[in-house]
Parts: sequence; structure tokens; C-alpha cells
Amino acid sequence: MSVPRRVVLALAACAGALASVAAAADRHDFVTSYQRPGTSDYIVYYDELRRERFLESVAEELNRVLDLPATVTLRTAECGHSTTSWVADSHTVTVCYEYLDALLVIAGENGVAPERSEQMFSGGVTFALFSEIGRALVALYALPVPQGADRAADEFAAITLAAAEQSGDPSAAAALEFFDIALKDPDAGLEFLELHGFDRARLEDVACILYGNSPATHAQARALIAPERIARCPEDVLAVAHQWDLWLKDHARGGPMPAPPAPRSPPPPARS
Repeated sequence: MSVPRRVVLALAACAGALASVAAAADRHDFVTSYQRPGTSDYIVYYDELRRERFLESVAEELNRVLDLPATVTLRTAECGHSTTSWVADSHTVTVCYEYLDALLVIAGENGVAPERSEQMFSGGVTFALFSEIGRALVALYALPVPQGADRAADEFAAITLAAAEQSGDPSAAAALEFFDIALKDPDAGLEFLELHGFDRARLEDVACILYGNSPATHAQARALIAPERIARCPEDVLAVAHQWDLWLKDHARGGPMPAPPAPRSPPPPARS
């Protein structure tokens, strides 16, 4: 007895649906987590970033373009240190509330206008977050990085900021200004600098990428770059962008790399 055609079609549809479920189960994404801080001064960061869905907006854009071999958690947490981190064992990128707090203090205590202070906060947060995401991608994809994971992570963060700049976001220049100020005051309490070995040479590399991408926008960045290097910066940014494009092309879901959303600076926490 032959099987009715409608039964064959139904079975085929069922098989297709099961295949889709299996594919979804095998898919790995960036996911998010906001850990409630125990220190009351940090609640403002917890509340504001959750309200803005800052991490979700980053994760959603990255998930649109990158196929991951493992799920990665983007989270905020109280860490005991004013820094950010990538932990390979747990596949976790963390922005510490202490880092946000130190950043806000440094950006707000250098005589800059409130609007610029907010931009410096956004730039500092965005650069550090995408730097850790860059470290995660180097590890997860086993990327060949001859100059080291730190240099590659800086480059990933810089080209991401450069992409955002094309839409008018001021975070790139503000990030340069922030880290320039922070490096001038090693006692400001930003442990990120020492724990990541982020020094003047690393800042110069970032400045060269951003200047090379848009010299008119980053005229002030010239002061951070050795004079003999300035003319090469447009070539440097093209080389960096091309290298990351080659590294990620085999892991793409489609679409260009996203420009990062910039978090707004929260009101300073009330100090006891």
C-alpha cells in the first residue's frame, strides 16, 4: 500500500521543523547578565545600564553578525577592582562597577564640561567592553595574533569606535581624551591600566587607528602619536580593518560589524 502524498509532505515538514530546532539548539550567542552590587554606591550603575539595556543592545548586534563556537556572557558585576576582564574558563566578559565608578570620577574631576564628561564616560566604557570582546574572539576563534592578544583587542575596540564615529558618535575622541588623562594620573584609582598593561604606547596605537580613519575629526590625537608615524596612520587603519575582516569572515552570520551603542553617564552616586 502506498503512503498518501499528504502524509509524505507532513513528514517532510516535520523533519524540517526538527532540523530547525536542532540548529537553534546548537547555536551559541552572546548573552547578558547584570549582577546586583552589594555596595550601595554602585546601584546607580546597575539600575541605569539595565534600564538602557546596554549589554543587550551590544549582544543583539554581535549575534546578528558573528557565529560563536560557545556562548559568551557579557555582564556587569562588583569585582573588587576598577577594571574589566575576559575569563576564558567561564566564557565571561565583565565590566566591573568599580571601573565605571573610577571612570566617572576621573571624567568628572578634570575641569571638562558636563557634556564632555559624559562623552568621556561613554568612550571609556565602550572601548574597554569591546577590548574584552576582542580578547574573547581571539581566544574563541584561536586567531593568529603575532603581536599578542592585547594589541589585537585594542585594535578591535578602536575599529569598532571608528565605525560608530561614522554615525556621528563622539565616543572615539572622548575615549582617547579619557585615557590620556587617566595615564597622566596613575593614582586616580583606575586599575584597568596596570592590570591590562595599557600604557602610552598602546594609547598611541589606538590614536593612530582613529586618526588614520578620520584625520579631520582627530586633529588633537596628533599629540599622542610620534611625528614620524602620523603619515602612516591611514595605512595602519586599513591594514587593521582588513586583518580583522579576514579573521572574522569565516565566522560571520552576515551583515557588517555593528557600531557600538554608547552608555549614558549616570548621575554621580550619593557618597556617604
